[in-house]
Amino acid sequence: MAKESKRNGRKFIICEFLLLLIIIGSASLWFYYSNKKKDLEKKNEEINIEYKGKQQEYETVEKELNELEEKLKSYDNLDGEITKVKKEYFNNIKKLEDEILAGTSDKKIAYLTFDDGPYYNTHKIFEILDKYDVKATFFLTNINGENCFDKKSENCYSLYKEYLQRGHTIANHTFTHGIFKGLYNNPSTFMDAVNKQHEHIKEQTGGYITNILRFPGGIPTAKAKLGENGFNMVTEELRKIGYGWTDWTAENGDGKDIQNKQQAWNMLTSYLNDNIEVILLHDYNSITTSMLPEVIEYLQNKGYILLPLFYESNMINK
Repeated sequence: MAKESKRNGRKFIICEFLLLLIIIGSASLWFYYSNKKKDLEKKNEEINIEYKGKQQEYETVEKELNELEEKLKSYDNLDGEITKVKKEYFNNIKKLEDEILAGTSDKKIAYLTFDDGPYYNTHKIFEILDKYDVKATFFLTNINGENCFDKKSENCYSLYKEYLQRGHTIANHTFTHGIFKGLYNNPSTFMDAVNKQHEHIKEQTGGYITNILRFPGGIPTAKAKLGENGFNMVTEELRKIGYGWTDWTAENGDGKDIQNKQQAWNMLTSYLNDNIEVILLHDYNSITTSMLPEVIEYLQNKGYILLPLFYESNMINK
């Protein structure tokens, strides 16, 4: 009995020990999985927070992209809107011209035009025009090449976009300006120089298209060099490509042999007799640069409105 009692006591102790091990193991497993669950829940919460943050970032980026897309759409329409406004603006000037020519308006218009650029000195012309808030027309040629004729260390092609940024009108003065170097050999050589400069203006401005031309030396020179028939052939070709051409009604002689500012002033003011004037100046000339503020003030005091040329103007031959 005693042995059996002892045996049963040992079994009981072993069972208790095993039970204790089971309890400890179960508790350890519970704590382990409980902590694991907490870790997983914590990581899940962190993932959710990160996801919400990323979602907010995505929504913000998406919103910005949508806003940018809307802006780009408005920019797509901007050129059209600018063209529309300019067309309306020039239509109103054309009506004013018609009234002036018909004698039903006492207004006067002066178109300041500058030939043979771009030059480095054009920067000074810009500054003066900006000061008086005057827009002009620049007849450009490639005779001087990429480097500025009056400052070889500077690149003058960069001015092409600046003309437009400042609100001025660019016009065609042929690629070569070679009055005595083959420009007027025949209608083909002349039109080739016109078309080259047309494309050059487009290239340097990023797409600007001009449709106004001035013959180097003026219309009388073109007629003398090409002959009447040749000149008529050229003007017919110009019409086909939508071009008009203009000369000038007044000048200060800065492309000739003027000696000083007073001589230039006397010449210019002697020409100013019409209610619509196209004034020829050259933006390389220091005499013109020095007198330009006085010219602008003189014209304004005489009642002239100073404007840039446009294709529909009565001063453009078509």
